[in-house]
Amino acid sequence: MPLTHSTGFQEASQLMDFRLSTEQALFQRTVREFAERALQPRARQIDSARQGIPDEIIREMAGLGLFGVTIPEEYGGAAMPGDEIVYATLAIHELARADLSMSVPVYTLLCQGWGFLLARHGTEEAKREILPRVASGEWFLGIATTEAGGGSDLANIKSTARHDGDRLVINGEKTYISGAEEATSRGGGHLTLFRTDVAAGHRGMTFAYVPAGAPGVSTTLLDDVGRGGLSTGAFRYQDVEIPTRYVLGEINRGFYVNMEGFNAARTLVASACVGGAERALEMGRDWVKERVAFGRPLANFEGISFEIAEDRARLEMLRHFLLRSAWMIDQHYKDGSVTQREINEAVAACKLSAPSLCLDVVKHALMYHGAFGFTKDCPLEMAYRGVLSYLVGAEGGANIMKLIIAREFIGAEAIPYR
Repeated sequence: MPLTHSTGFQEASQLMDFRLSTEQALFQRTVREFAERALQPRARQIDSARQGIPDEIIREMAGLGLFGVTIPEEYGGAAMPGDEIVYATLAIHELARADLSMSVPVYTLLCQGWGFLLARHGTEEAKREILPRVASGEWFLGIATTEAGGGSDLANIKSTARHDGDRLVINGEKTYISGAEEATSRGGGHLTLFRTDVAAGHRGMTFAYVPAGAPGVSTTLLDDVGRGGLSTGAFRYQDVEIPTRYVLGEINRGFYVNMEGFNAARTLVASACVGGAERALEMGRDWVKERVAFGRPLANFEGISFEIAEDRARLEMLRHFLLRSAWMIDQHYKDGSVTQREINEAVAACKLSAPSLCLDVVKHALMYHGAFGFTKDCPLEMAYRGVLSYLVGAEGGANIMKLIIAREFIGAEAIPYR
């Protein structure tokens, strides 16, 4: 996205171009055509069967480069250097329009977001082992930080690992983890945070890749309300040995690497919410134009048309700000012209707004549909269930996003990390 403006209050004469490039627009159209043809007609089946995403859909998505859009070419990916997160944001938006259950977009954004982080902080050996298999769709890559004591307070996790030569030995438990079954059956694993220096607090944590099939890993599956095409589960690590080449960044510096990864993941989560909300708004619009009550279309009633107008305005503002946030992440890694603090605040604003806005839009569209909206013949109910995971806190709850914004705007000296 050729945005050339600064994020600060600099020269007003700077060019600001918010249009997609020719290549980005072509990519977006290609993903939409695939999603409407191959994914949208099967979204209900994927959600209700609870048997995962069909292999043929995974293969076609891999062929389009959707899993490798954030992975460099030398590791089997299809990344456009300097535009990785913008391209990923466009892809997730289109997938979410087609699969309102959020199963496919969430599966994809996890591979994209955490593949992006592994490509930047992983060892050369780990990148060559893992990333080509993620880009090809063979393996799943996710994030496993949440524990039974809570997901937002990562500085309080209990899982530990001891450093033993060229390996780490992990013990602990993670729960509410997306893709637990997929990583076990398809292959792959999760990036996991654990303590390697208990006395050092969050400054003594390490972030590393843990294969789901490693000896000592046991899995329990959970039954979620929504996203039926993507599993959620818990892992127990009992003397799980991983090589130190699986560490991202440095031992005892994993908390900071993990936080960096959440900015990419949260941007893509917000894109899924915006994409789902966009389609729900269109469905609501189309319904009220055709549905007649009291002798006129529902759209003639200002109580409905004004609500749609408000939803449209909010959604468009968020969509543009989200693309700007994706561009900011890419600029940070391209030339350092955008700081991590600027990214933290912008991404947190998107993640704070997107799930609640999506739920509002879906709820309004359901209400326009009346009793039909309460049936499984109406795909809107999938969206209502699917977006709830991000409303209740996946990738960071609303209050955590407020805390990040407050810390960056007011100052960390007044609101420090605990």
